[in-house]
Amino acid sequence: MDCGFGLDDVAVVLCRVDGPVNVGAVCRAMKAMGITRLTFAGCPDYDEVAVRTYALQAFDLYESAERYPNLRDALSGFGLAAGFTRRVGQRRKENVSVEEFAAAVPGRGAGSVALVFGNERDGLSDAELALCDEAVGIGSSELFPSLNLSHAVQIACWELRKSFRGSAEPGGRACAPRTSAERASRDIADALQAVGFFKIAGRPEAETFLRSVVARAGLSESELERFSSLFVKLGALSASSLDRGPVR
Repeated sequence: MDCGFGLDDVAVVLCRVDGPVNVGAVCRAMKAMGITRLTFAGCPDYDEVAVRTYALQAFDLYESAERYPNLRDALSGFGLAAGFTRRVGQRRKENVSVEEFAAAVPGRGAGSVALVFGNERDGLSDAELALCDEAVGIGSSELFPSLNLSHAVQIACWELRKSFRGSAEPGGRACAPRTSAERASRDIADALQAVGFFKIAGRPEAETFLRSVVARAGLSESELERFSSLFVKLGALSASSLDRGPVR
């Protein structure tokens, strides 16, 4: 039985997904694993007859889904966002396996988790993946590494279901929301910039990295405030020292 912080706190986020058949199949895959929160980000209007045909008794997930114009808005209410991708590259996050990701989720404390899946043809773009805190990969054969969208969703949901059922205790500490993590990342970056840390460039990448680390750590609101205040105070002390100039 699922209880406490668990599957009710997990949502599947579909980003720029085109096909109503795939959407219906995703609804079935989710509900079979006990995950019922569905969110659309930048998705078109679908043929509801086609969605219902393939969703069957899971069509209620489609009816109750939240809809946003873009991925950034869709993720604003989540504590942790995991982008599923099989592609790697110099400017893309380092992938963790779906098993490793799922095993870590129950112990991170209470807070909503988004499983983000991209367009059927090209997946998540670099910019979309940068909005996520984790890049998660599903191991597949080199003979045909690309998975159907609904199959990938079901594997991810199944791994999370196994992890929550095997967890001895549900998480109880409330994690800071994504908006707080983004604000703390900006505050830390402001403090670093004030002392000349970003001489030419690098602030956007640093903010993305900080937000990702904070989200994966599962800090509470008070812990996050204390963490960011350390950088703000250090920045103020450093700036004060620079203003006084060298001691003669």
